[in-house]
Amino acid sequence: MTLAQQYRQEGRQEGRQEGQILAQQRAVIEALEIRFERIPEGLCEEIARIADPLRLPALLRAAIQAASLEDFSRSL
Repeated sequence: MTLAQQYRQEGRQEGRQEGQILAQQRAVIEALEIRFERIPEGLCEEIARIADPLRLPALLRAAIQAASLEDFSRSL
């Protein structure tokens, strides 16, 4: 594999990872919107800053199980 091919492959992999993180962030926000309708913009921005692929599934669970937005916010 040439160096150029290696860079292209790494770029594609990074793009897929970023896409997965974005999809997970959207899922958390959508779960909150379904549960609580209106979500403060600041909370959405805080979720958008989280890029840890292990933390986002836990936040999705928290969004589904939280009794209130305040409860969910404590899990951030």
